[in-house]
Amino acid sequence: MSLKVKKIVSSRLRTSYLSSVISTSLVLFLLGVVGILVFNLNRLPKTIRDQITISINLEDTITNRSAMRVLAMVELKEFVDKARYKSKDETGKEMSGELGDDFIKLLGENPLPSRIDINLKPDYFSPEGIEHAMRELRKLEGIKDILYNKSLFEQVAENTKKVSIIILIFVVLLLFISVFLINNTIRLAIYSKRFLINTMKLVGANTTFIRTPFLTASIWQGLISGFIAIILLLGLILILRNDFSNILELTDANMFGTLFAMILVLGSLINFVSTYIIVTKYTKVGVDDLWEG
Repeated sequence: MSLKVKKIVSSRLRTSYLSSVISTSLVLFLLGVVGILVFNLNRLPKTIRDQITISINLEDTITNRSAMRVLAMVELKEFVDKARYKSKDETGKEMSGELGDDFIKLLGENPLPSRIDINLKPDYFSPEGIEHAMRELRKLEGIKDILYNKSLFEQVAENTKKVSIIILIFVVLLLFISVFLINNTIRLAIYSKRFLINTMKLVGANTTFIRTPFLTASIWQGLISGFIAIILLLGLILILRNDFSNILELTDANMFGTLFAMILVLGSLINFVSTYIIVTKYTKVGVDDLWEG
């Protein structure tokens, strides 16, 4: 008798869970999209930070060998992300390109010094970090002066922090809403089986026996929903990879491996926990209460 009842439950659950799988897949897909944004949280600020440099002008009398030594010392600093050396000829050509004229011919000589352009690491994009970098750089020999836009550095640091907080708050809210939607979808699916659960109780089935087919189905439902969400994400990535490759990292296999694993685990876990709670509830209510849901 118990085996027959279990088969009936499994058969009826498969039909009622189709809409639940679709709904859960869409929610997990939305979570996946947000996950891509979260993994790329530092990508856009980094793109902006790469455009903001500190220019270290070297002394006019410095030799090329000494300039290379200064460059090596700069690259060893813990706050330096990238460092690039530009000779007098390179700085002159760069300025001519910006002015649109060969100013060296007008002046008769190149007044620009050779320099080293550096980008700071993200952790040093703060007033304290920039001041620390300035103090360390000024200790080096062969440096004439250091040029940077302090207000721009501080503005980027402040805006990056605000954007990060806003995105994290949005992620938390979306996760809460997703759990609510998935839980509500499962609740409606199991609600239609509440009398079947009561029938199983009447024929002597214990709580564990009643829960087993529901929990098994919930795990499969979560995995199937996760795979559908992953397929949708892969389709979205193929569409966006050409137009948004400069702002979003869409080729990192490790990142997407982690994201896809999280989608599968999250989908199965939410389904399992929600199903466990809801089925347990219906195993404890009386037949009269079943009419109220």
